[in-house]
Amino acid sequence: MEVTYKNEVYTLGKKERKIETEAPAARVKMLNDETKVIGMMAPKTQVMVTLPCIKAYNNGLHNILEEYKSKIIVYVITKSSDDNLEKVKTAYSIDDGFISNDFQNFSLKFGVNINEELLAKSIFVIDKEGVIKYKEIPSNIETSFDLESFKEKLDETVNFKQKGHTHENWMGV
Repeated sequence: MEVTYKNEVYTLGKKERKIETEAPAARVKMLNDETKVIGMMAPKTQVMVTLPCIKAYNNGLHNILEEYKSKIIVYVITKSSDDNLEKVKTAYSIDDGFISNDFQNFSLKFGVNINEELLAKSIFVIDKEGVIKYKEIPSNIETSFDLESFKEKLDETVNFKQKGHTHENWMGV
């Protein structure tokens, strides 16, 4: 897949991740110096947001994440400098344990790596079973996310009720 940034076209490195496939596990060092393995099965739906510049984190995205905060775990992965991180963290009260500028390993595993200095803008929604349910990678890094589609799929994922087996299925009839 290719993305455009500042009128240059880049090919994303490593593996392209597809919807309804298992998410990879990625080891990421958070700003609070805690290392977390994210992307696999979890007690809540995971939302992975990658932003080349943390300044792209905005009210629209934040409001959706806030609306579902009791049902999701959000990880923001960026390459932003500490100054910009501090401003956005303060403005939106984002916990250091859920934001990281250690993007290299994550971006390679999730197929959003541009090079050693840059990652693509993306959102992944991963259900409790570790399956990718939604993926958005804008073809131009400077383009906004489709927040309507994201919210719709997030709502569907967090409110999914696992159906039990029926007697006929269990008996093989």
